[in-house]
Amino acid sequence: MKTHRIARWAQLTAASCAAALISGCATMEEASTSFSCMLSRVTSSPDPRCGGPVTTGGARTPAGSAAGSQNERFARLQAALDQETAHAAELQKQAVQAMQKLPVRQRSVAGPLRTRPVPITDGQSGVTSQLQAFSSLSVDMPLAAKGRGEYTRAMDSLKDLANELADNRGSSTILVEQADADVSAGRVNTSSGTTQTKNGKPVNVRKKVDSGLPVGIERYTIEAGEIRGKL
Repeated sequence: MKTHRIARWAQLTAASCAAALISGCATMEEASTSFSCMLSRVTSSPDPRCGGPVTTGGARTPAGSAAGSQNERFARLQAALDQETAHAAELQKQAVQAMQKLPVRQRSVAGPLRTRPVPITDGQSGVTSQLQAFSSLSVDMPLAAKGRGEYTRAMDSLKDLANELADNRGSSTILVEQADADVSAGRVNTSSGTTQTKNGKPVNVRKKVDSGLPVGIERYTIEAGEIRGKL
């Protein structure tokens, strides 16, 4: 399963490299970071490994050509954002499939995957466009399955997603909603905190009591960091 996730992410990275806003992917290291670099240009946490923004040089560009280039940049960024959403959906699917052979009450259940409109300004033309970006997804995890290998594999998929989003966006959040009765009975860990990815990006873990959540269920919501800025 882990090998499958790595292979899948490598395919997405290679695809995003072809559509990158940066000048290209000349080396393996550049290929592995191209997706992150593309998003770093429109987040509040730019990666110094990615270099400066793309520029057109000193030559004056005809109005028609400028508009075409601007539209192409927006289209390429939207394609990368769509790949990020598709990858998130794939990891959510893996988290659910990992527990499908368990008894019904011990299986994880996928919740909604949400996207949101994000205003992005083209640094060269000054034009702003609304792009659609991944926002969050959730998975309900039964306490009865804790300690089983299937539960661990499902959690690994969710943690992988949180770490990848943090590296792409600058940060991410894992919101864990817990039933009031489970918290009162001490059946769940209520500690919040912050961890870091291998690249030093923060993953915030927050716990929240939800009186409407069924007893015996923890709802994990993986939230992506903000995207804002210019291409």
